[in-house]
Amino acid sequence: MLVSCATNLGEEDLCGRGRVYKIGKHFVYLFMHLIEVSTGKKYPVSIELISQLDFKKITKKRYSFNWKAEKEQTIYKIILEGQTDILGLMSIEYYESESRIHVRLLSVAVENIGKGKLYERIAGTLLVFAGRDAIKFFGYKAAISLTPKTSLGQHYMDEYGFEQAGISLFMEGRNLQKLLKTYDYD
Repeated sequence: MLVSCATNLGEEDLCGRGRVYKIGKHFVYLFMHLIEVSTGKKYPVSIELISQLDFKKITKKRYSFNWKAEKEQTIYKIILEGQTDILGLMSIEYYESESRIHVRLLSVAVENIGKGKLYERIAGTLLVFAGRDAIKFFGYKAAISLTPKTSLGQHYMDEYGFEQAGISLFMEGRNLQKLLKTYDYD
């Protein structure tokens, strides 16, 4: 449950710095943001389920995959807070018996890939969202996995801390906690 910092907590030191989530009796401060490459400025983001209307904006040319084929899956979009432009997409699948969320597809808009990108941290922020969701559903046994569709497998291991598991990559335990801390609290 998302709670408003100013009206529900009364904690001035948290106000304006991010979002506060209530988990049980505890409030957890989370500030997820992207960084504009040209200025270094941080922008808060929202990660939301996509709507049917979003499919009109999602093209293979901009997002690398045919996302319409994923319509039956759980798909999230990442946007700058208060904006509507989709900067990245992630399709996930829950494997309850394995305490794991599998990232089926993950894509960043083409203008945010490579040396000329506008924003940094899009893929990492989406992966953190999946990791946080896994912990919410599966507790200390939580894991996330993905099967790289491109040659990005080594990048996922180097950049985010994934480990090899056959043709798939996975993250759990310390690596997952490290990723969450890197993207939530810096």
